Amino acid sequence: MQAVDRGLSWSWRVGLTVMLIMGILVPPLLLQLINELTANGASWWWRAAVTVAYFGVFWVVSYLAYRIYRHYAGFWRWPKLTKHDVYVVIGGYLLIIGCESIFQLCNQLLYQQNETQNNVAIEALMSGSTLALWLQAISAIFLTPIMEELVFRGVLTTLFWRQNWLKVLLSGLVFGSLHTTNTIPSFLIYFTMGLVLAGVYLWTGKLQTSIGLHFLINLGAMSLILLTEWS
Repeated sequence: MQAVDRGLSWSWRVGLTVMLIMGILVPPLLLQLINELTANGASWWWRAAVTVAYFGVFWVVSYLAYRIYRHYAGFWRWPKLTKHDVYVVIGGYLLIIGCESIFQLCNQLLYQQNETQNNVAIEALMSGSTLALWLQAISAIFLTPIMEELVFRGVLTTLFWRQNWLKVLLSGLVFGSLHTTNTIPSFLIYFTMGLVLAGVYLWTGKLQTSIGLHFLINLGAMSLILLTEWS
């Protein structure tokens, strides 16, 4: 999908993107605050207020990203999904699982790490309180795919460059860099995930496909983390 040139300077493009990315970083901080409030025995209404703010951040960032994406992509309605789109999503999911398995094996052999630092950080947040556990699980499966795909695939690939390979590369680099990693294989897990998500979106021309793929990825990851927490 090509961007509609509406005279937006590069400084504004970068500024809008940075603003949205900063918004994406807020929910984990709010989960940490909820855990601290719980540990300190704060009253329920403080936790309720932070919970409302938590969901509010998802809504605000997603809405702003949607408006920017819709304006600069020049579309007015969501195209319908086809059987081919479903096959692309399934293929993308299998590709991501395959790459993740290879890089995770490298992580184990080279660095003796059984999981990425990003997953460790998520598990730490979820183990802090029951409220944080359920907020993270629900948002990761249903809200994060929408918000992050609007930003990393919708806005990012629309505002920067015209060559698809540069769009895919930029999306993968930014997406990978914003996940907590401390080894090269761990970074490559999220880098390739960003590449595939961007590729699926640009191949189909429909953001719903990358959102659906992201949903499947997070559903599997959250299911494994919840099983670990309950075991």
